[in-house]
Amino acid sequence: MIERKLRKPVLKEDPAIIIALFGSTHRGRVVYELFEKELYETFPDSRLLWAFTSEIIRQKTGHPGILQALSEAEAEGYRKAVVQPIHIFPGTEYQILYDLCKTFPGMRVIVGETLLHRWHYLDHVIEIVSTDFLPPQEGINILVAHGTPLTADPANILYIGLDHLLKTRYRNVHLCSVEGFPDRDTVFSDIAERIPHEKRSKFRVRLIPFMFVAGKHAEEDLMGREESYATVLGRMGFDVEIATTEHNGNNYPKGLGFYREVRDLFVERLKKTVELMGFY
Repeated sequence: MIERKLRKPVLKEDPAIIIALFGSTHRGRVVYELFEKELYETFPDSRLLWAFTSEIIRQKTGHPGILQALSEAEAEGYRKAVVQPIHIFPGTEYQILYDLCKTFPGMRVIVGETLLHRWHYLDHVIEIVSTDFLPPQEGINILVAHGTPLTADPANILYIGLDHLLKTRYRNVHLCSVEGFPDRDTVFSDIAERIPHEKRSKFRVRLIPFMFVAGKHAEEDLMGREESYATVLGRMGFDVEIATTEHNGNNYPKGLGFYREVRDLFVERLKKTVELMGFY
């Protein structure tokens, strides 16, 4: 019997970079293209892969999940991977992602931080978004986050903290969530108590999506025709608008991903994690 030497794969010293995001099938997903361009400019020599954390998005698009992305990196000879979540809050979805990465066999995986992973990150992000706030004499601003229906979700403490911070610093800015706390009915009731009906026609309400991609939630929950934020606030007597931005000649609801400074913050998170991987 002739013995043949097996060709061993060349193992990579540098880590693969995996961008983990919820995903979207709506037009607001163009922000991913902007972010991808900046990633390739910042990490021109790195292997970049994408992983989608939403099962629904994966079923609709066929995009890979985190385990598929890690497996692909491993098959290419990588034994290290840096995973950067494009999540705003470190909630249940982040914890699931973290656990999957930590238990993946055969690779050293480090998961980076979310946008609001530390309390002092809030100051910077609020400062960035505040450029789109209406002044008090012109109207009311409602930051609309995704929220969570789970009371035990670790992100709830951050929602409560952000809500308190906004109320302390601004008298015309509210935090609201599509699913969870602070809920829409409570926020709308608070606004109704503060502004008498006869004065509401003089106030605008600006909805500001506090999500990386302003996709389905912006199109349906915020500005849709049936019982959306816009229709309910309109019945209350307010003139409602949503923060928008222009990209390639088209107008889009302005999700956080359209702020260059927010994308830069995610890049900085990734740089720190890549640097940390150098010690392993």
